[in-house]
This record gives sequence, structure tokens and C-alpha cells, in this order.
Amino acid sequence: MACINLNLDVDVNNCLSGLRASLPVLGRPKSGIQKLEKEMARLRGERDDIKNQIDQADRQGKIPTNKVSQWLREVEELEAQVAAINQDFQSMSCFSCNCFNQTGGTSGQTQQAGDQVPIRESSNCCSINRRAKEKLGKANELMSQTDALDPITTVGPPEPTMMLSISHRSPVGIESYVEGIVSYIDGGEGNIISIYGMGGVGKTTMLKRIQRHYHHNHAIFDRVIWVVASKDCQLKKLQIDIARSLNLYTLEENDDEQICGVKLCSFLKNKNCLLLLDDIWERLDLQLLGMAHSGTEQGQQQHQQPRKVVVFTTRSETVCAQMKAEKKFKVRCLDSEQAWQLFVQNSDGDVLGSDPGIMFVAKELVQECAGLPLALVTVARAMSGRRSWEAWNDALHQIRDKHEWTTIALPEDSVMYKAFKLSYDNLENDSVRECLLCCTLWPEDYEIDKLSELIPCWIGCGIIHEYNVINEAFAKGYSHLEALGAASLLEKCDSDKVVKMHDVIRDMALLLISGLEGNKRKWIVKAGIRLSDLPRQEEWQEAERASFIWNQITSLQEYEASTFPKLSMLILHGNKNLKTIPSSLFASMPRLTYLDLSDCYITELPMMIGTLTELQYLNLSKNPITRLPLEFGCLGKLEYLLLRATCLKIVPNGTISNLSMLKWLDIRQTPLVPEWWWDELKCFKGRHQLSVGININATTGSIDRLNMLSPNVSIWELTLDGNYISELSNDDMGTPQWGCRVSDNLEYLNIMHLVLDRLILAAGVGRESSFGCLKRLQFCFLKLLKEISLNRVRLYNLREVVFRECHELKDVSWVLQLPCLKFLEINYCEKMKELISEVGNSNSISSSSSSSSIQRLILCGMLNLNRIANIPLHFPYLEYIAVYECPRFQKLPFGAEILNNKLKMIKGEKNWWNNLKWDDESIKDSLTPCFRSYDDDF
Repeated sequence: MACINLNLDVDVNNCLSGLRASLPVLGRPKSGIQKLEKEMARLRGERDDIKNQIDQADRQGKIPTNKVSQWLREVEELEAQVAAINQDFQSMSCFSCNCFNQTGGTSGQTQQAGDQVPIRESSNCCSINRRAKEKLGKANELMSQTDALDPITTVGPPEPTMMLSISHRSPVGIESYVEGIVSYIDGGEGNIISIYGMGGVGKTTMLKRIQRHYHHNHAIFDRVIWVVASKDCQLKKLQIDIARSLNLYTLEENDDEQICGVKLCSFLKNKNCLLLLDDIWERLDLQLLGMAHSGTEQGQQQHQQPRKVVVFTTRSETVCAQMKAEKKFKVRCLDSEQAWQLFVQNSDGDVLGSDPGIMFVAKELVQECAGLPLALVTVARAMSGRRSWEAWNDALHQIRDKHEWTTIALPEDSVMYKAFKLSYDNLENDSVRECLLCCTLWPEDYEIDKLSELIPCWIGCGIIHEYNVINEAFAKGYSHLEALGAASLLEKCDSDKVVKMHDVIRDMALLLISGLEGNKRKWIVKAGIRLSDLPRQEEWQEAERASFIWNQITSLQEYEASTFPKLSMLILHGNKNLKTIPSSLFASMPRLTYLDLSDCYITELPMMIGTLTELQYLNLSKNPITRLPLEFGCLGKLEYLLLRATCLKIVPNGTISNLSMLKWLDIRQTPLVPEWWWDELKCFKGRHQLSVGININATTGSIDRLNMLSPNVSIWELTLDGNYISELSNDDMGTPQWGCRVSDNLEYLNIMHLVLDRLILAAGVGRESSFGCLKRLQFCFLKLLKEISLNRVRLYNLREVVFRECHELKDVSWVLQLPCLKFLEINYCEKMKELISEVGNSNSISSSSSSSSIQRLILCGMLNLNRIANIPLHFPYLEYIAVYECPRFQKLPFGAEILNNKLKMIKGEKNWWNNLKWDDESIKDSLTPCFRSYDDDF
């Protein structure tokens, strides 16, 4: 049997000293909170004194120095973090205090896809003590800086060294609009500006260009805020989104709209603000969004008051009037020359020039698109790869065929629907087409997580069904994503972990769904619109799929048996106040095959779940559910069971092991694997290979138990957690043998909370690594770890490596041995001075220049980092680099050659960017359009 040794050389003295050091934080959270509050009171006093000096200097025409502004921002952020710790301490309950709730996520506050308010880490005593201690250190640090903050003001802002062209790589046809809007804003003539026009005409693109312009030109606005409204959006959601963009944490979920508006106005009252509102459908009260024009209301001269400017996009000219827009810009479709230019930019030029007949048909297709940019791009991408005149001519006939459109009542933008339908029909197969339609189940403008939301949905729906292990299903899912992206039917986002559907494409897909077989209630999608109750029964009684994602549903009504005879899918994900499921619900849906109840607050399942005899996919993740009922064993067709981040403690014997059709079991981030889980996995009698995601104690004994699992059980994701190891002498991670059931199909490996100073990933003598599927490797909270190295391990498919809070780690030179590494993230490894080093590393790199395959590089909280490598290191594939809280990192690791590469974005603090050192200042000028500040992130 092929296997691999993982040598984790542990210094016992270091282990025990680390354990002794950790003991004091296990108790007395109140004492730590009191110390923190005392220091915060001192800090607030200093902050208030400095603000008073700033206000006095402001009346003399002076402004704060960048150093003081940065200090005030850090105090503001620390206040919010301390408030969160206090709130968690006050609200600690048995559930929230459970140490099992700790996960491998980022420390402090994290944000999950689709959340409307920040979600904090677990609220147990150990966590609160640790967080309070960290913030006390930060408060002490900020207090120590106060003596060096004089003088606190300067005469005025420095003159910019250059004026950026707002038309940098501007899309076709929008330059004149953007220039006109910018000129109007700079002229100070009005404060409410509208951009209106039909869907897909380029309004959002213009708004993004305006945002980018003022992002780099700081002379006018202190804050540039971007929020997306979308159809059916509620005012409260917009208020929370604005607060999040401002890092303002005082808005509470139970605050009403008036209170939220007062808090926003109070925060923004002395700031010059530009609010960019995308895609509004009805009048919004701008004062409740914090944009009160106080000068006008009080009869004073407007220029004496901080300026509040709003630019919004809408499809309706009526909305422009309702919003009292002082200047309206109607965006018209492209003229014939611009339309052809845009089409060519998104087509295969070799194909267009290969045949005069294709060129002629292409121009006819462009005419059919009527100058609508989104339609032009959609059709151009749909025809990519079509090399015969016959294929092009057939597309032209399809888009012109009136009979094709008689079955559907086309909207005003029928051009867009025809373009969408052509692209939809040209997708390679029905599976990809069905994948696209599934994307409409999420809210408008929602960024859908590929790994945890979208691909599991495709698998659970049965779209992806022919595979042996779950790895193959996910590979097929990523292939479908690539096809949809290439056709411009799904959009990329800043994070490559999520995708988004253009709101117009989503409208067209829903229109297509409503026209299928003439059944307009086949699917019901009410996602992200803050519903408090389910729709009336008659509205969805005949539906086949129902999505109520991210609403505020608190309870479900009782229904009679077979009320929803056709319903096969029900999604209630993200209804965080939904605590109970009525016993009659499941009996009302006898044909249900897909049920998603994740991220609610369900504590118990009714026994009637056993009536769902057709159920194949069940997602209960992120619920405080503690037990499964005995009737759970009746789900004989269940193939996918997701129980990630639950509190399960009781599962009847044989419940899981007897689910003969089970293919995927996800029990990650649950409390430590108790004996019954081992018994269920060891006795599994399924007909298929079962892929499992699981957290286990980081001991050789636990790994040995994994190796002894049933032959038809394999591990898909594994977390080795040393946080709960009580007897270190019995849990030496010396040389565990990784059997094929663990390593052969393992895609994600997380190693966390181990007390060791050196970690060697090693293969035994004469052996090769069997980790052929490993894609992501993560090291978290290894606080004594100084060195990681590889020894004869072949990680050829490893794509992502993440380090988090490995405070003593010296370098990560070994990552250069990973030929397919695309993503590298390093957080809070304070001792690291350089990423790639030859010093003391057996895997040192050669002295000649090297090249890295990394596409995305994220560095955060690296207080001593001053360079990437001690030799020239090239990044020919780098697309994205983010740097945050790395004060000594003052020079980017590339020169002029980066201008010819793929770099698209540099993200960091404004002060960091402004203080970077360059061998050639012209490189900075060229890269400035790629820079985005964390301060103005939207």
C-alpha cells in the first residue's frame, strides 16, 4: 500500500513551555475585560483631545497630517473590535461558550458571503481572553504613539504629482459620459446626479469608472461609498451595507430605519462624501442613508458645509424625477461604429478575418444587437470558437426568427433576451445550461461562493452525477464554471472564490424559466428581499423549486399533507432567526429531493423528517442542532449530508452507517469526533464510495483510526486540531503512516493549534507522496512553529497555501517547490522578515533569479516583513496582491517587467501606497490605476 510519512519533529520542552504559557488564559475573562476597558478610557481621552485640536486647526484652514488621520482610524477600528468583545462577553451562553465552536477561520471579525452584518468568532472564555489580551496590546501601542503626533496639522494637502486619465482602458462608448459626470461633480453645481438607461447599456460600468476616478483623486471627498440596491432591496439593507463600507459597527439589526439614519448622518456629518448607488428601482430617502444636506436645510451657504454628492443608476426616468436629480445623464446604445468595435474586442479576430462570409454575418449580428453593449458582448462570446459560415449564419437566423419568440412575452429589452437565448443555446450541453439557471436561486447581485454554495447545489440537484468520489464532481463543477465564464454569463469578482450573475442576465434566465412549458410558477425565487414570512400558499403551491435565501423568516406555518405535490427543492439558507421546523412541513412536500436549511438557528429536527423518502440532498450546516432523530435512518435515498459547524452530540446507532446511498458526508467544524462517529464511519455499508470532510485530534492514534475505516470511505477534507490534546506525551506526532484512504483523495488539509517548533512534510525512504489530489494546505495558530520544510514530498497539484498566526515562523521558502501554486496568503506571522530566505533552510533556493507561479498574494499583519526574497524573484502570473498592516514592507517585489504581465489589482492602505519606494517613479504612475485602497473598498 502506498503511503507517506509526515515527520513532525517536536521539542518536548518547547511543547510543555507552550502549554504552561497558555494556562493563564483559560480563566478570569472579566479581569482581562476590565484591564482593556481601563486602557480604552485613557485612549479615548487622548483621542478626544486630539480631535479638539484638529477642529480648532480646521477653522484656520489646516488639515490633519496623514499620521494623525491613520492613528484616529486605528483607534476607531479598535473601539469597534473592543465593543464586539464586550458584547460577546455579556452574551456568553452555554452554546456560545462551547469551546468546540472554535474554527480555523480568521481571528477577530470575519465576513461570510451574503452576510449583512459582521459575524464574530466564537465567544468562549479562552477566545475572549485571547482577544482582550491582543486588543490591550494594541491599545498600549496606540497610547505610546501619542507623544509623536505633533504637529497634528499641516497647511493643506500636497499637490498631486500627476492627474490620472479617467479614461484609462475605458470600455467602448462611455468616455464622454464619465467625463461629463466628473466635470459636473467637480464644478459643484449639484449634489444629486442620475445615470439612467435600459438594462445592459453600461450604467454600472460608468459608475465604477467614476468610483475609480475619485478613489485616486482625494482632493474633493473624504469618503467614496459604493452600494448596490437592486430590485426589491429594502432601505435597512442599504443602511447596513453603507455602514459596513465605512467600517461603522454601531448599527444594530434591531435598530429601525430612523435610528440607522441618525447614526449614519452623525458619522458622516463632518465629511465630504460621494455616495454611488447602483441599480435603484424606487425613491430612496437620502437623509436616511446619511446624506443629509445640512447646509441647504439650514439656509446657509452650501459651500460652507461638508459636501454630500449622490450619483445613482436606474433603468427608470421616473425614478430620476422621484429622487429629484439635479442632473440626468441618459445612457444611449452605441452607434454602429462603436458597436462593431466592442464586438470585435470580444470576438476571435482570427475567425472574423478568415472568411468574408463570416465577416458579413458578424456585422448583421451586430446590427441585431441594436448597440446594446451587454448584448454585443454576450453574442460575441457565444460565437467564440465557431469557425464555419454555416454556424454563424444559423445564429443569425435564430436571432431573427420571429417564431422563436412567440412563446414568450418579451420585455422591452427583447434584444437582450434574444442575445441571452443565443448564448444559452450555444452552451455545450444541457448540464451547463441547467447550471446557469440554478444561479438565479441566489439574490440579485449576490456573490455566490463556488466551493460552499454553487457547486454543492449543482451536485445536489443531480446536474453533476457521474463520478466515483466527490473530488471528481467538484472538478466537473469547475469545468462548468469555466464554460459559463467564457460565455460571459457569469462574472468574476475580486475574490476568485466567488462568482456573480449580472442582474440583466439573471432577469433573462428567470424569464426563460417562466416560459418553460408555459408554466409561470415552475420556480419561485424570493431571495434576499427581507421576507418575514413565506408567500401565500397559492403563490407557490404548484412550484417545483422554491428559494427563500437570505431573508428574515422567523417561523414556518403548518401545512396539510401534500400541499406542495410538485416541490422538489426548498432552500431556506440564511434565515438566521428561523429556530423551529413545524412537524407538518415535510409531510406537505412528499417529492422533496433537495432541502437546504443551512445557516439558520434550528436546534432540533422533527421526527416527520423520516417521511422525506425521496430526499437526496440535506444541508443542515451552521445550525446549533444537537441531535438527529431516530427517524433520520428512513432517508434511504439520501446521497449528500452536510453537517458542517453544527453541535451534534447525539446520533442514534446505525443512523449514518445504514444510509446505503450516501456519497458525501461533511462533518467539519463540529465538536471533537466522538466515539459514535468513528463507529458510524467504520461500519458504513454504502453502495458508493463515501467522501468525508472531518476534524480530528492531531494525534497518531486518530490518524491510525482513519486508516482503518471501511474501504469504501475516503477523506476529502481533513483538519488536524491540537487544541484539545490534554496529554502531550501520549500524542507525539512523530511518524504517522498515511494510508491511501486518507491521502489518495484528500483535497484540503488544515493543521492547527499544534505546539511544536519544527514541521517536516516527509515521505519515507523509497516512497513517493500519495497526496496527488491535495489542492489546499493551511497552517493556523501554530504559535511556536519556526520552520516548515518538505522532504521528498511531491505536491504537484497544490494550488493554495495559507498561514495564519504562526508567530515564530521565519520564512516559507519551500513554497517555491510547488509548481502549481496559485494562491499564497500569510496572516499575522510577526517574526517573518522575508518570505523566501536561504538562511537556515535545507530547501534554500539558488542565488540566481527565480520565478513564481503565484497569481494571488495576500500579506496581512506582517509587522516585521521588509521584503519578499533576498534574491530577484519574478512573478509572471501575478494578478492580485494585497498588503495590510505591514509597516516595514516598503518596496514591491517587481520592477518594470510587471507592466507587461497580468497584474490587475494592488490593494492596501493609502499611506502604505503613498510611502512605497520605487527604483523608477514611472512604474508607480503606471500601476496607480491598479491600486485600490482598503479605506475606500466597496
